[in-house]
Amino acid sequence: MAADIPFVQHVFDTADAEASALELAPFLFRTGQPSEGQIRVKTLTEGTTNALFKVSDEKTGPQSQPENVLIKVYGEGTEITIDRNKEIKLHSILAKHNLAPSLLLRFANGHAYQFLEGTACSVEDLANERIWRGVAREFANWHAVLPTVDLGVPDRIVDFEPSIWSTARKWLNALPTETEKQRTKKGLLHDEFQHLVREMLGNGPRDPMVLGHGDLLSGNIILQEEVNSSNGIAAAKFIDYEHSTYCPRAFELANHFAEWTGFECDYNLLPTTSTRLAFIREYLQAHHDIIRERDGSTGSLPSRVTQAEVDRVMAEVDAFRGFPGFYWGLCALIQAQASTGSIDFDYAGYADKRLLEYWAWRGKSKQGANGAASLREERWAAP
Repeated sequence: MAADIPFVQHVFDTADAEASALELAPFLFRTGQPSEGQIRVKTLTEGTTNALFKVSDEKTGPQSQPENVLIKVYGEGTEITIDRNKEIKLHSILAKHNLAPSLLLRFANGHAYQFLEGTACSVEDLANERIWRGVAREFANWHAVLPTVDLGVPDRIVDFEPSIWSTARKWLNALPTETEKQRTKKGLLHDEFQHLVREMLGNGPRDPMVLGHGDLLSGNIILQEEVNSSNGIAAAKFIDYEHSTYCPRAFELANHFAEWTGFECDYNLLPTTSTRLAFIREYLQAHHDIIRERDGSTGSLPSRVTQAEVDRVMAEVDAFRGFPGFYWGLCALIQAQASTGSIDFDYAGYADKRLLEYWAWRGKSKQGANGAASLREERWAAP
């Protein structure tokens, strides 16, 4: 588990990644310390919070195959929005269930794990049916295999850590209050959080919270070989678990659908109603199949998912569609204040876009189905 991961008091220097990787190499590769000429370091596409490096031990000899690991270097200022100890703990749980590659090492400003071979998904790939069906199946795998939490009482749910609720509250508390404008904005967002708690948690029985990925944007999906050449559905694996947390499955799915628009927030790319229905049906059927295989075919679940189940989850996801904009808007507001510029990303602009998504949903929820809809709301409602 997490306590078994070696720790090295080393600060990875992204400006001299090869030298830093060589210093960490004895802990990264099964064959021990490679020579300087054997190490290859490739900078991968940077995310909005970290720098990623693929490090290869390119052994010599006719039968030798490169051994690859991934080094993740934390972005400056991210400790306010990301609990790294929680990340390591949940990564260890995921690895135990074969849902994540094995952790290899922690160091002062990052960690390393086995490299997951495959191709990173693009924003455009998300609309490819063979890919989104593979993503739906991997979601089902996570939610069927990993532990769930059933707390029942809303106050207990909001206080539970880690979860989207306690994280959102922590981010709210971390918002700056140096100016009157900041204090007013923080007060407004605090009131909206209370509204979300009442709206999402105050309406009767609810499903247990799942241990979700929490941030399934395109770059966190790795495409591997096809599961079954007869049906052509892609094998999708998830990476980067820094925002993994307990959440309603409706949030997990609504959050992923929101990520179809990419960091540019191109709402024309949102999945339509018919695509979301098909995705949810694929997800539920895969979830059923995994549970039935685990418990035996004599279990209580029917062999096929019913339309009533699909409709219920669809309604739950629709109800949660505004929360991701609020959640990531808070996160980006904090990063806009804390960022030192080591990651080239417009956090303030992104915060505005995501919070506008929330306000569009909030306005529509107040006005009802006949209210003026934003482009995002229009696309979400499209058949």
